[in-house]
Parts: sequence; structure tokens; C-alpha cells
Amino acid sequence: MIGGRALVLNAPANSLTNVAMPAFTTHPAPGTTATIEARSRSGTCSFSAGAQQPLLYDALHAGVAIPYECATGTCGTCKARRISGVIVTDWQQAPGTAYLKPDRDEVLLCQTRALSDSTFEIPGNANLSLSPTIKPCYGEGVVGRIERLTHDVAVLWIEMEQPVEFIAGQFAVLRTPNVGGYRAYSMVNRAGSNLREIEFVIKRKPGGGFTEWLFSRAARGDRLDWFGPLGKATFLPSEQRTIICIAGGSGIASIMSILEVGCAARHFDYFDASVFFGVKTHEDVFYLDRLNAFAELCPRRLSITVALSHDQPSEELRRRYPSLVFDAGFPHEIAARDLADRFAGRVAYIAGPPILVDVSIRMLITRGRLPARDIRFDKFS
Repeated sequence: MIGGRALVLNAPANSLTNVAMPAFTTHPAPGTTATIEARSRSGTCSFSAGAQQPLLYDALHAGVAIPYECATGTCGTCKARRISGVIVTDWQQAPGTAYLKPDRDEVLLCQTRALSDSTFEIPGNANLSLSPTIKPCYGEGVVGRIERLTHDVAVLWIEMEQPVEFIAGQFAVLRTPNVGGYRAYSMVNRAGSNLREIEFVIKRKPGGGFTEWLFSRAARGDRLDWFGPLGKATFLPSEQRTIICIAGGSGIASIMSILEVGCAARHFDYFDASVFFGVKTHEDVFYLDRLNAFAELCPRRLSITVALSHDQPSEELRRRYPSLVFDAGFPHEIAARDLADRFAGRVAYIAGPPILVDVSIRMLITRGRLPARDIRFDKFS
């Protein structure tokens, strides 16, 4: 403490290029842990945190349910007021800082590390003791394969050193040496336990440190750090619900996992599912072979529409993928038209660019009349 206030050490900004970051490790060194107290109106929880990882991650790993959405600094959901302690802020220019009040010592827990015992106040009535179905963990892996799907979309397979478990629809955050910060990506695989290879579909971002590494320098055997699973937009066949999925671009990743699980469980033999997958042009389509196979496997109740927002679907696409529906327009608009009065009782899953998530939520509430509790998404970019 200096002058009666907690000390904040500002680390170099976590920009989209390489930055100075803590040592690349998934476990704190012995003797470097701090005790963190998190308070909300509903109660108080304590957990141990190392100096190498964000407080949000150590809290979630310990079973403390800090509210979050993106877990990477863009949304501002994990904000907290620092009451005491010495901390480091990794990404001072994170978009989520726009939601903070610096005069109240508010920070983003996903961008904060503790160098001493600390206390934080969590806004609202968050139930900090509400444990997830699968507790997120730290892990390590290496690049297994990389496959280009389009000029700016690639599939990354990571061979994990330890078995991984997740629920369909969840995501993980990835980090590679020499690129500052974590990036969030959804798992494509059929969800389950004891998985050793995890598939991610990743869109190249101009100037993005992680994607520039992936598209330009990554090679088999390169090491990665990961934390997960994360996210609440999960699908379980045991819920026995009809569903609608709206995805744009690489957002189809989590929907692929949902389709994998739903088809394997024969869920779509008994419950309707409508999938709307949006891309810009013919050059941007991918995963059509796999999507067509899903539609062929469950022809009675599973409908998959591929929407081209800046192109007209060709007859060649329709001939090559006869079990898919092709249309021109944005996926949320086509969904609104095609389902019209058939939204009632469905659970909606949305994934993709933030603007698509926003307009889809608005459509589902205003036109589909779906309650907010039945609209599931993890808003990260």
C-alpha cells in the first residue's frame, strides 16, 4: 500500500502485436501464491492465485463463479472494484476498460494479476459459490495439424498433454509464446471426456498477433497454453428441446460441436433443429461436406441453411450439397422469415461476430418472442 491506496503496476499494453508478458507457464512457482478475497452482495469467497495467470482464471479454476463472458478483455463483464492489494494490469487498452470507473479502482479480472493478498468487490448479487458442471483447468498442448479452409479461415488441431472434457458449445482461451494475451475460440469436436485432440476453426484478423502467428509461422509441434472449458451456451440432449442455431463465419465452430453431439445421440430424430450459417460469398464457404453429412444423417427434423450475404447461391452448390438449403441474405433475417411463427419452445444458440449476435438476439426477442433465458451465446471477439 502507498499513501493508503493499493498499488497498481501497469504492465506493457497487450496490443495485437507481440508484447511483454509473464513467463509462459501454466502453474505458479512454489511460494508465489496470494490469497484473494472476492465479495458480492450474496457472499464472500476466497481462492489462491499465482502471479503468472489472470485472477479470473484462477478464480474459475478454484470454483469461484466470477461473472464473465469473453474472458479476454473485450466485454467488461468481469469488472471488479479493488479494495486492497498489489496488482498488475496486463492490457490497459482492453476494450472492456470502457465500462470501468478508474476513480473507483475498477479493474478487469481477466487482465489483472495479483502480486500480494488482495480483496475485490464484485458488482451486483453474483452467486460466487455457483460451481460449473465442468470446472475449467489449465493445460498445455502442441500444434498437431493446421489446414486452410479459405483464404482467411483455418482449422487448428491441438494435441493435448492431458485429457480434456467439455460440453458442446463451450470455448477455451489459447496462448502461444511471444504473443501477448489469450484468445478465445470454440471447440469444434464432438464434446465429451478424455479427449486428446481438440479442433478449433479460426478466422484471420488483420494485425492480430495470434492469427498472424497461426497463418504465417505456426508449425507442427509448436507449444500452446490453454484454459477451459468456458462459456454458458451449452447444449445437452437431456434437455429434450427443439433448437435454432444462428452462426456467422468461424462462429460455426460451436454449432458443429452441437451437431456432432445431437446427431450421435439421435436427438434430431425426435426434436426439430434449424441451423442458419452465414458467410459473405462462395469463396468464404467451408465445412459444407460435414454439414451435408449431418443433414443426411438426420433428414426428418434437422434443417441446415447456408446464407450468402454478398452473393447469390450457385446451382453448383445446390448440386454438390443436396441436403443443404442455400439462400441469399443474412442468417438472422432468413431465420426470421423461414421460422416465422415457429419459434415458440425453442432454445436458440448464437455464435459469430458481435454485430450478428446483437441483431440475432434482437430478432429472437422481438419477432420470435423467445424469453432471454432461452437465448444462449458467448459474446467474444
